[in-house]
Amino acid sequence: MKKCPDCGMTIANQAIRCPKCKFNFAESEDAGAAEAVPAAAAAVSAAATGASINPSAGIMPMVDVTKDNVDELYAQLKAAVVKRKTEFDHFIDFLENRTSWLTAPADTEGALACEKGLLIRSVAVTKQLLRIKDTIMPQLDEESAIIIGLFHDVGKVGVEGKPYFLVEEHLSSSSSALGLSFSSRISTPGTSSSNTYSINPKLVGMDVGVRSLYLVSQYMLVSEDEAQAISYADKRCSVSGALSPYTLTLGTAIDLQKNIYENKDTIDSYSFTVIK
Repeated sequence: MKKCPDCGMTIANQAIRCPKCKFNFAESEDAGAAEAVPAAAAAVSAAATGASINPSAGIMPMVDVTKDNVDELYAQLKAAVVKRKTEFDHFIDFLENRTSWLTAPADTEGALACEKGLLIRSVAVTKQLLRIKDTIMPQLDEESAIIIGLFHDVGKVGVEGKPYFLVEEHLSSSSSALGLSFSSRISTPGTSSSNTYSINPKLVGMDVGVRSLYLVSQYMLVSEDEAQAISYADKRCSVSGALSPYTLTLGTAIDLQKNIYENKDTIDSYSFTVIK
């Protein structure tokens, strides 16, 4: 354990920032352990956030996040986390290797009720949040934006051994007659299939935001602002009291992504700029 030099709070040795006064050990000369962000990491960060060396470049357009480019964009965002890299990487390793993070849908129905839907939306919401940050909320810490953006919906992986979504694969009628309608069966050549999803009834009842915070907090030390954003950004009316700017900006990013950028008709009708 160590003490924060500003407020005296006792916190874990691996903590990068004091949750009470926000003292940053990584940037403190007294900490003596932090190095400047490498140039390569800074360049990756700029690519991930849409930052431009030309300040007159204007607001960056939204990238259309799809199955084809989500892995590349996701890798950029991961590489941009430097100050909390160790704990972030541990959590990512857990998600990618012990949960359905890379394959889960975002919903049981709708545009992203498909394989990788959760990752697509999480990356897209993070990109939206970084656009908002760069435009009207520069005070928002960049790494905090990436963390709350990527992980605000991570509760939809469920818990290890018990996924949040259950998958059922429906084959052609001839195959169904042979008892091959479930995902545990192997599709026969020439048959078409589509997945439907339901929520696992064996999970302990918990709001997605609360479950997201539950998972994140087992690996990462988060601030009060980050905790509120992860828990309530998608259900801001549930908060009794002041909303953090982190929660408000993340909530706006979620609304933009769900209501506009996942709706092709809306994008076309209002001429929103999207890079394909």
